[in-house]
Amino acid sequence: MPSAIRNRRTAFTLIELLVVIAIIAILIALLVPAVQKVREAAARTRCVNNLKQIALALQGYHDTVKKFPVGQYNDDNRNWGWGSAILPYIDQGPLYSNLNKDLWVNFTIFIPGGGLNKGNPTLGVGYNVDGTPGDQVNTTAGLGAATTVLEVYMCPSDLWPTTTDTGYGKLNYLACMGQDISGGNWSTWGSPVVGSNMNGIMVQANNNNRTWCCNISQISDGTSNTVIVGEATANSDAVGVAYTGSNPANNFYGIKETNRFPIWAGGNPQQQGQGAQHNYFRLMDINYPLNLKTGANASRTFGSQHSGGANFAFADGTVHFLTSSINTATYQALGTRNNGEAVTFDP
Repeated sequence: MPSAIRNRRTAFTLIELLVVIAIIAILIALLVPAVQKVREAAARTRCVNNLKQIALALQGYHDTVKKFPVGQYNDDNRNWGWGSAILPYIDQGPLYSNLNKDLWVNFTIFIPGGGLNKGNPTLGVGYNVDGTPGDQVNTTAGLGAATTVLEVYMCPSDLWPTTTDTGYGKLNYLACMGQDISGGNWSTWGSPVVGSNMNGIMVQANNNNRTWCCNISQISDGTSNTVIVGEATANSDAVGVAYTGSNPANNFYGIKETNRFPIWAGGNPQQQGQGAQHNYFRLMDINYPLNLKTGANASRTFGSQHSGGANFAFADGTVHFLTSSINTATYQALGTRNNGEAVTFDP
């Protein structure tokens, strides 16, 4: 009899099986969010580390050149920019060397002096080379340097692919041009575009004869109160083209972004013209709030895929996470270098 009882108990009953399945389902439901939180925490840490490297690279460039890099020296928005200038300071010396020795790449803005005027070095400005062969970002310069995917320039939480359709390496960290001082039409800072009108640290402007670059002494608001670079991510800005292809990897918010998002080498060749500065820069302004993901202003704002805010590098080399609920006046003040605002900022 005891043997028969043991034989009957060798299998689970249906109720027992259902209980076990329910317990496993509950454990999975509890475990998955925890795993996701751990992954996001790791991604956010990597993002902070990336921005820290960029911030220190900008400091190193300033120590050498006595100025921060020219943000981008041409308002056609397709030219080599600050991301190329600091390559030697993010352990990418060979990549920079390939570009610098390429006779078809105009790197005059990266010579010691940060783009100084050739005729009068004390002016702190430099001649534009608009239209010169090779002054625009392309996929063949420097043995294809601009097609290199650089982890330090990419947030691991971002949704964009690592390269554009044409192979350029992406950029998730964009320079802050300051605030919108043109009353809601940020692409008209003067005609021609005048960098001295902008109040960020690294700007994109020229009048076809000169470029502008900034040094620490010009940051009168204080380096610890001034953003130099921040995060940018996918959004639904109508500047994109409605995606109708078959590859879902190219579809973010229903917008084809693969040729439109920023690239580290400079202005995206697929995004041309004075009105498209936002493909290499962003603004910190009450009209362009942090983490705005929809609407016509979405590609002019900083933002991330992190929960509740985005990471920013400051001019003193520090990195801080700014929340989406930050006071708008404080947020705007942190984006300008010389407006004299009273900033109450507790990182």
